[in-house]
Amino acid sequence: MGDGQLQLLCTGDLHLGRHPTKIPDPLDGPECSPRSVWRDIVREAIDRDVDAVVLTGDIADRENRYFEAYGAFEAGVIDLDDAGIPIITVAGNHDSEFLPRMVDDIGLDSLHLLGAEGTWERWTLENNGTTAAHFEGWSFPREHVSTSPLEAYDLPEVDDAPQVGVLHAELDSPRSQYAPVDSSELRNTPGVCWLLGHIHVPGIRIESDPMTLYPGSPQGLDPGEQGIHGPWLVTIAPDGGVGADQIPLGTVCYDEIQVDVADAEDLQAVGAEVSTAIQQYVQDDLETGNMSAFLPRVQLTGRTPAHTELVEGTQTLEEQLATRHGSIDIQIESVKVNTRPDVDLESLADGDGPVSYLADLLLALDENDSGEEYSQVVNKAHDAMRDAHSASAYNLLRREADVEPPGRDAAVDMIEQEARVLLDTLLQQKGDQS
Repeated sequence: MGDGQLQLLCTGDLHLGRHPTKIPDPLDGPECSPRSVWRDIVREAIDRDVDAVVLTGDIADRENRYFEAYGAFEAGVIDLDDAGIPIITVAGNHDSEFLPRMVDDIGLDSLHLLGAEGTWERWTLENNGTTAAHFEGWSFPREHVSTSPLEAYDLPEVDDAPQVGVLHAELDSPRSQYAPVDSSELRNTPGVCWLLGHIHVPGIRIESDPMTLYPGSPQGLDPGEQGIHGPWLVTIAPDGGVGADQIPLGTVCYDEIQVDVADAEDLQAVGAEVSTAIQQYVQDDLETGNMSAFLPRVQLTGRTPAHTELVEGTQTLEEQLATRHGSIDIQIESVKVNTRPDVDLESLADGDGPVSYLADLLLALDENDSGEEYSQVVNKAHDAMRDAHSASAYNLLRREADVEPPGRDAAVDMIEQEARVLLDTLLQQKGDQS
């Protein structure tokens, strides 16, 4: 505790035992695993001599990975214990059944699991015989909880030190099965801040009192977890003021880049523009920190005569545009073609037949004004995508990766891309016949 400030290193959703997806074999190594980032977090906490490490749940990734997670977690906890740094944690939906057992098996007095069996619990941190902070937490008693844990909050009031809430929950999602909590409930609590788990994308959700932070997963685990990842240093001043700053320790970064290729006439020109855009993005917009692999999802936009070549050549771009920026390996995760044929859609839409229909459809989708006729097309596509998502063949994938059902926007994107390809094909056929 420096200058009277309480310093907490906070992270969540470690998912020890899981490995980031879509990393090409040449770039994949031990440094990409959550276990490696956990070791870096432990070293960071010891180097900074923080007052406590706070973990917001889902330390391990389901019981079938218990032993894979146990050794790595125990090693980090022992190092923190040797440095005199306490660890405060709660159980999340993924580790509700076995985290209590893991904590008991490790058996260190410095490791505190709060709120086992879904009951609120308080642990008090003392510094030189003085109360420094009260940590209040609740743990998942089972995998699914459909009511707010704050409905059962019953801890007595205290005023001798700051109160820090630790909770694995889904904020402002009332129909969630993962401990839904409303922002208003947090604002009615006496804590100076809430540290939450479950959402993997990091960020401060409530800046006002009490500050509410999702530290996110310290390592991005799939392309949906975009941006910089790493633990957060949370500071609490003697007057109760709270600050939070991310420490970029994640070694894998997924992100999304839009590249306008309207001036490109062929696949090679597109490749050059994409490569330049990626290098510029890494240099200007990313805090690279501990990063070793950058896996961007590239969206190509603009009207271009290379549209058909791009649709057919996305795999070529993905495979051949591997590069480096300093010590960071760069490999395109995927290419999404949102370009348009270099045609006048307005003129094509003025008529009858399939070409006019497709041109009118694309214009309507672009203007987000699909009308009744095209709304039915989108609705049918959306229903088909949701049916495929809920098919029993994908049960394991949904359990392991928490894959969300496709939204209506995904259906619109799919229809738009397919309509562009079909329109371009029809125009090409028409040109060949003339």
